[in-house]
Amino acid sequence: MKKNIKHLVSLGSITFFLIIAMGSMDDKKEKTGSSKAGTSAATVSTEAEANYRKVGETLATDYFDVTVNKVSVENSVNTGNELADLKPEAGTRYLIINTSFKNNSNESRMLMDGEILINYNGKDYTFDKSETVMLEGWGLMLDQINPLTTKTTNLVYKIPAELKGTAYYRPGRSGDKDLIDLGNIQ
Repeated sequence: MKKNIKHLVSLGSITFFLIIAMGSMDDKKEKTGSSKAGTSAATVSTEAEANYRKVGETLATDYFDVTVNKVSVENSVNTGNELADLKPEAGTRYLIINTSFKNNSNESRMLMDGEILINYNGKDYTFDKSETVMLEGWGLMLDQINPLTTKTTNLVYKIPAELKGTAYYRPGRSGDKDLIDLGNIQ
């Protein structure tokens, strides 16, 4: 019984520490006092001060040089492992972005997924939860990379099938104006 209580306390402490650590990772947004709602995906391409790139171009952020190599929208996700594949779901599609992160810092840094911004029918939508795929090369489950090293992975976001419009990717731990144009979602 005492062993179980010790285990639960240890697990709770570790969980608490991870929550605190993850919350402090987004320090750039906290410093600027900005929010997700402050940037409109529909007007971002006309903002002169935006740090804006396209697919294939490298976006330099405070900690990482981020390049979106390829973008696709699929009805299902084939990972090469049937157990990890994401099956078709009624009313949804999967936005898959193959992304490279190079740590441009002088110390190891934790990678965060980031978010997708889409303006649809005049309203801005933010998709900040990526799908969990438990395979190497898919997602960033608390990954950390050393200075000057690069990690390439596929990030998967579930989006409504009806959604159409220009999509933007804002990498995790980057500023509000750090955006990569993913092109038009059809």
